[in-house]
Amino acid sequence: MISFTCIVQEGHVPEQIRPKLASELARISTSILGGDPSGVEVEFTEIPYGYGFRGGELSTTSSVRGLIPPGCEQETRVQLMRAMSDMWIEVTGCSVDELTVSARDRQ
Repeated sequence: MISFTCIVQEGHVPEQIRPKLASELARISTSILGGDPSGVEVEFTEIPYGYGFRGGELSTTSSVRGLIPPGCEQETRVQLMRAMSDMWIEVTGCSVDELTVSARDRQ
């Protein structure tokens, strides 16, 4: 099973583009790791305005945290995270400095 938790700052990832982000995360992850996109879970958590800071300034950073099947080779994991990052930046218009992506093995 593959799942993602997307933590976003209020006002930086509009509700209307979240379904596209979710479907693209499902498509990308299953194209690289296998499986059915309909079985991928994606959840969004929004940090209220004024509650997220980085370096003493209001944060605009999003975080995409993936749980993937165990045993993923490092090269495959890097390919997955690079594809997710490229897609997120393209869809949201954020900069590379406004996104963190991780993919850890499901226990």
